Amino acid sequence: MSLDQVLDNASKLPLDEQLMLAEIIKKRVIEQRRREIASSVKERVEKYKSGKAKTGSINDLIRELEDE
Repeated sequence: MSLDQVLDNASKLPLDEQLMLAEIIKKRVIEQRRREIASSVKERVEKYKSGKAKTGSINDLIRELEDE
């Protein structure tokens, strides 16, 4: 099902159900982001514990971020 089809179907719902759908999607997106952050933190902690984490000053970090 395409995004356009989903939106078309959602627009056929009564307003209260559209609002409920929007809230459900928002909560699911938030939860997915939390899982991604938790996974990233776990990975970084493992790298730190194994000695594979990068080290440097805050200026090194800023330069690296600017280079991305």
